Amino acid sequence: MRWKDFLYFQRGSRLAVLLLMILIVLTLILQILLTTRRSSEFVLQQNDSLIRAFELFRRSGQVVQPDTAGHNERSGKERKIVSHGNRRGEAAPPSVERKHPEYPAYPVTVKLRPGETISLNESDTSRWKMIPGIGSTYAARIVGYRELLGGYVCMDQLQEVYGVDAELYARISHYITPDSLYRRLPVNRAAFSDLLRHPYLNYEQVKAIVNLRRKKGDIQSIRELAMLDQFTDADIIRLEPYLEF
Repeated sequence: MRWKDFLYFQRGSRLAVLLLMILIVLTLILQILLTTRRSSEFVLQQNDSLIRAFELFRRSGQVVQPDTAGHNERSGKERKIVSHGNRRGEAAPPSVERKHPEYPAYPVTVKLRPGETISLNESDTSRWKMIPGIGSTYAARIVGYRELLGGYVCMDQLQEVYGVDAELYARISHYITPDSLYRRLPVNRAAFSDLLRHPYLNYEQVKAIVNLRRKKGDIQSIRELAMLDQFTDADIIRLEPYLEF
């Protein structure tokens, strides 16, 4: 069998192949025509909408967004109009104006000048912050420790505040006036917790005071505490101004 025999068709087959080829050609031609027509309609519709937008802008000073989609116009949807105002210096609408945020005004602490002083025990944190070199943290520590003590007996006690070293104390000491406005702790009437709250008394010392009161009654003087093993000479010296019998 020769290879040409494979290309031989009967008369009915040749007719069917011919009809199929004609249908394919017609389909391609129809597709090309429809594509060209749709492109032309889109260009014309878009040109018309641009012309109308330009005319409306020229007459009223408004910009109209052209409806480039033909189906939006056929469905009856309204065009969107964006107003930019006129060109005569009118302000933009309030909705588009940007306002500067209002920042809270923080108070500025006025520092003391040379020769000005504050009271050692009467000044609050705002007064302590007026001393050059003292900020909010140090002022809070100084006042907090003063409340625990019942007041400062002398200015040197400021060096017991955390962070106040000899250098800082030397810089601030000439801005402070000492006074005698400190409180005394009633040894015979104070509760265990009140005695323990004082920075100069520890748990063993408070326990010894309470036991001594229970055994003999009221304590008459600080000399009785000096006889207890829980108290050193240094403890007695710094406690004496704060204890009341």
